[in-house]
Amino acid sequence: MYREVHEDMVQAKKNLDIALNQYFLIQNKRISRESLETLNHELAEQIGSAAGGNITVYRPNASPYGSTESGNNVVNQSNFPDLKEAMQSNIAYTTAADKGQITASLSFPLQIDQQLIGIVQMQKDYSALYKRNVRFQNTIMLFAAVIFVFVFIASIFISRKITHPIRVLTKRSAEVAQGSLNADIQISTKDEIGELAISFTVMIDRIREQIDVIERERDEVEQVQARSKVFFDNVTHELKTPLTTILGYAQILRDNGFTDEKFFDKGINYIIKESQRLNMMVADILEVSVSSASIPAYRFERVHVSEIIREACEDMSIKAGKYNMGIHYELEEHLYLRGDRNKLKEVFLNILDNSVKYSAVNSIIEVQSFRVDNLIKIVIRDQGEGIDAEALQHVFEPFYQDKGTKRAEKGSAGLGLSIVKNTVERHGGTVEMQSNTHEGTKVNICLPGEIDT
Repeated sequence: MYREVHEDMVQAKKNLDIALNQYFLIQNKRISRESLETLNHELAEQIGSAAGGNITVYRPNASPYGSTESGNNVVNQSNFPDLKEAMQSNIAYTTAADKGQITASLSFPLQIDQQLIGIVQMQKDYSALYKRNVRFQNTIMLFAAVIFVFVFIASIFISRKITHPIRVLTKRSAEVAQGSLNADIQISTKDEIGELAISFTVMIDRIREQIDVIERERDEVEQVQARSKVFFDNVTHELKTPLTTILGYAQILRDNGFTDEKFFDKGINYIIKESQRLNMMVADILEVSVSSASIPAYRFERVHVSEIIREACEDMSIKAGKYNMGIHYELEEHLYLRGDRNKLKEVFLNILDNSVKYSAVNSIIEVQSFRVDNLIKIVIRDQGEGIDAEALQHVFEPFYQDKGTKRAEKGSAGLGLSIVKNTVERHGGTVEMQSNTHEGTKVNICLPGEIDT
């Protein structure tokens, strides 16, 4: 506002000079004390209208022209500093503010031959400019207040938005510290906090996976311990039975000597028979231990499965012929896989041996092998007494014996099918048994094969 007043004062001074010269030129008079004394009112009106202000013409002593020169008419110079400057032959202006009214006073000297003959003072009201500037300032302050309120509200909103993910992470961290790994972090920001949330979620998932692995391993260890206990309990029981028989007959023979030849022969036969059974059981136990060991004892090579099955069927046909049983096989050719030939043959011999043991006299054992995609399937069916559903769940466990069958008479220790399962799994295959009581049994073996080119 003051800059505008200053610029207007400079322009007003120029306009007053022009108007003053034009006035005296039109009046065809020179500027002098006499002309100022006689023409001061008209002069004030003429140049005042040109400059847009109220003009007063003063004598050098600051008394207005047209009044007496007494000291009573002298203007108080303290109220008009510009007038005092003009008395010193200087051009000056001052501004005064009173109750919202802004007035500017411009004074400049009139000189002839370096002699001060008068002072022209112009007073101009700038109250409208002041009020306009006040309104503008109030508008700016209002906008500033609105902007401040907006920034304050926005800062609260932004701060809450920024701190919300941190509060969520803090809460979830406390839950994880208390053992809860089901914390769901719903943070979708794309900044560093979002990356931290993703890393935190990945960490929880990894911890959960590790805990799952530990729990599975713990369960597996418990199962292994349980199976080991059952295994050793069965081993103890199975070994104790023949040893008790051998010990009993040996003590009786020692006490009775050779007095009873018939009993002596019977005792010797029992000792020999039980010793042979004990030797077979020990051999089976060693086989199970080797097949379950982590150190590989297999010699893998490219083998012809149908050829191995054919040899096993021909070997077992002699034993089957004693019971008037027949082994019929339908084998697809060119079934190759990588495996241990001797171990696979032992698998087929064990299953065929069980089929011969538990099949009815004058029955047929059927053997098939064929390819399904990249798998080789072997199916062995018999027409025996079958296995009930409860026993079927445990047939592949070591030393398991179905109490409903006369296994003692068959001479089995219950290790054959356990060896079969371990061997098939070591070859990357699966084995399952399907059976119903009095309807026979079917064994399905699947092995990963390769196509003969």
